[in-house]
Amino acid sequence: RKWGAIFIIGMGWPLKDGSAPEEVRSPSYDNWNLNGDIIVRHPVTGYRHELSSMGIRVNASTLKAQLEHRGMTELESKPYHSAILNNQLPLSIGGGIGISRLLMLLLQTGHIGEVQVGVWHDAHHAQAKSQAGIELIPDRILPGFFA
Repeated sequence: RKWGAIFIIGMGWPLKDGSAPEEVRSPSYDNWNLNGDIIVRHPVTGYRHELSSMGIRVNASTLKAQLEHRGMTELESKPYHSAILNNQLPLSIGGGIGISRLLMLLLQTGHIGEVQVGVWHDAHHAQAKSQAGIELIPDRILPGFFA
């Protein structure tokens, strides 16, 4: 509320006070030291609303450190992880504005399912409609699929 929008750097590592990060990030993609998110307060939900996530992708040393931190070193033998650790993949940068999240903000909708097509479990679909009056798009793409 105070600033309208903020940019948070270093998503993924524990907070300065040692507590767990508010949002768990995969250790396999973004370098947690070089990533960041643009976050605003959503006018409908009142919650934080991530508009953008961007960052430099992991290299061999950051991938190893992040996997160790999460206790997920068993992933090092997987093809994707192994290719990074052996410098067989090019380094890259990723990110951008999430169009569905931007539409949620501009159209002041409370659920991403109001601005993008998705397949929702029947219970979630019913809960959104009965408890929040939200019509998810489409109404039913695969009737009985999750039954």
